[in-house]
Amino acid sequence: MSNRQLLFRNADIVPISDMTGIMEFAGIWKKRSQVYASPAYYAFQMYASADATRPVSVTNDGGTYSVHNGVSRLPEIANVPYLDAVAALNDSGDTLTLFIVNRHLTRDMATDVRLDGFAAQPVAEVETLDAPSLYDGNSEDDPNHVVAVRSTAPVHGGRLHYTFPHESVTVLTLKRK
Repeated sequence: MSNRQLLFRNADIVPISDMTGIMEFAGIWKKRSQVYASPAYYAFQMYASADATRPVSVTNDGGTYSVHNGVSRLPEIANVPYLDAVAALNDSGDTLTLFIVNRHLTRDMATDVRLDGFAAQPVAEVETLDAPSLYDGNSEDDPNHVVAVRSTAPVHGGRLHYTFPHESVTVLTLKRK
């Protein structure tokens, strides 16, 4: 999921040459006449539907971990943030969107998001994709087991308090006053 954030940080456009990544492999499935989407499809949809075009600076003090003896291509990765955060404004500058991945496998992370330089309306839109376990998924028997859930969160004095569930992807959308 943080690969999408890496692309967002570094690429203006990402060409897609075919649909194999969406059909069957990680997106839309059909089994026993039941069509359903995988959790990866919902994460992709959350990023693709956001009105966010101009990246803005984000700082994060949510803690880090390091990877040792990883894969041959990336054997060591130091200081990986548990909360991976990317933020962007829309073209008109009246909407701020934050994309936040909580990589922690067991800990929900209660966080204060400080909105410096953006006077937000008192309610933020929230969309969160999470499940009790990283191994949970959707199936033909339970096609909506893991789906993105919409909610709201209050904004007070330029701050938003939110608890990011473990192993989750969250999109916070704030509108300017």
